[in-house]
Amino acid sequence: MIRRAIRFLGNVVSGSPNEEEPPCPSLVLLLALPVELTSGRVLELAAQAWGSESEASLASAGMGQWLIRVSDVPFLLRSGRSRYPRHGDETNQARQRVWDRHKAWLAVDYPDGPKMPESAWPSFYKLLFLMANQMWDENCLGLYLPAQGVTVPNMGDLIGSIRWAGNNGTPLPFLHEPQEKKA
Repeated sequence: MIRRAIRFLGNVVSGSPNEEEPPCPSLVLLLALPVELTSGRVLELAAQAWGSESEASLASAGMGQWLIRVSDVPFLLRSGRSRYPRHGDETNQARQRVWDRHKAWLAVDYPDGPKMPESAWPSFYKLLFLMANQMWDENCLGLYLPAQGVTVPNMGDLIGSIRWAGNNGTPLPFLHEPQEKKA
């Protein structure tokens, strides 16, 4: 627990994601220009994505980081004014262009993900996509899913971009909830 707190504080001070953290459902918007998130803007985004402002509680988790609780479900909204770290290059030119051009990032995470079985992650991704959709605009060059290593370039709206990615060789099975077997 103490190690995790120290890693978290290091992440807060540096403003960079910590690659030593266990994977969790996370969406990273790769941006052309940095975005500053105020408490008012974060509450507005949360209300648009997940319901009324009265249902959301907000706490600052450090520079550029906000912990949002909606009906006891925690979400972490983080921003960075530098390039998001990534190892390797994309095999697709459109996806690589996102990495080459981005200068900042915004991430929305479900921090309790490591406590959940990965089979439950699709439900949380749906909630994260609701927030990402609120932040998706012309400043957003693309979307990155760190736990899966998947990049989705901005091809218009978010849903259209995800469809484009799926039709152009991006594996997206983790977005589908497992089908229950019928007896």
